[in-house]
Amino acid sequence: MTFKSICLIGASGNLGTHILRHLLESSQNFNITVLARQSSTSKYPDNVKVVTFPDDYPVDKLKDAFTGIDVVIASLSMTSMHQQFKIMDACYASGVKRYFPTEFGLDDLPQWLLDLREMFKIKHDVRDHLIENQAKMEWTSVCCNAFFEMGVGSGFFQIFWSEKKAVLIDGGKAEFVAATLDTVGLAVVKAIEKPEASKNRILLVQDFRTSQKEILDAIQKKVGGWEVESVESGPWLESGIEAVKKGDNSQLGKLTFGTFATGNKYEGRPEWGNEAIGLKTKSFDEAMDVFWAEHEAKQKA
Repeated sequence: MTFKSICLIGASGNLGTHILRHLLESSQNFNITVLARQSSTSKYPDNVKVVTFPDDYPVDKLKDAFTGIDVVIASLSMTSMHQQFKIMDACYASGVKRYFPTEFGLDDLPQWLLDLREMFKIKHDVRDHLIENQAKMEWTSVCCNAFFEMGVGSGFFQIFWSEKKAVLIDGGKAEFVAATLDTVGLAVVKAIEKPEASKNRILLVQDFRTSQKEILDAIQKKVGGWEVESVESGPWLESGIEAVKKGDNSQLGKLTFGTFATGNKYEGRPEWGNEAIGLKTKSFDEAMDVFWAEHEAKQKA
């Protein structure tokens, strides 16, 4: 089976822009449709078909938009993830062959975090729904653990630019999986180009494994004067859990990072996907170059 007609939802988002670019650059010359909300003001290249739909994702409108489409990619924001059930219903009704859900980040999560953060429960529920219905429509879930440049710049990796302070967990030496947005976007397209290798499975992809310490050392080569605090993972994580239970949702990002701050690894797992789809990856230094380019552009804006 080969796929020709691709529909991307969320093409103007942080990841969606990269997926769209790689779709356009693919040698397979896809017929590309972007599904855009009526409230969106984003502009797209002339060789991309743009279909608008109401912001509440009505199934009948989605069904019309998906007619003749082989693959639907959902690259949605956290606040829109629940709309995927409407999207999947429309896919089934329209005969869509393959669906890529809004996964992309963490692949598996502890129950305590699922209970605290509704977004992740939705991700698991969507995946379960796809598995139960894979006789009607194939699926592929692309997971990268952490978006590297966003993690470095946003404070997610506990490196806080506004305060010039880094909080290192257990010394910050544990290595965890990370990928640039560009590589994740490429992984989605490579999965479409290799449909049998990516059929009905999770693809764990990465650029590299890194650590808080490696990231901070790279930053300090350019920007000095950082305060560094070292904490033990157990009490640090427990304090965040208790804060969220009391209503402080600002700690949810900390808890999400906490699920892999003590290290994780994708290579060797059954879902490991880099080789399966022939994914070209970036080195740590190349990824830092991507971060610095974006960081400096924001500073000038």
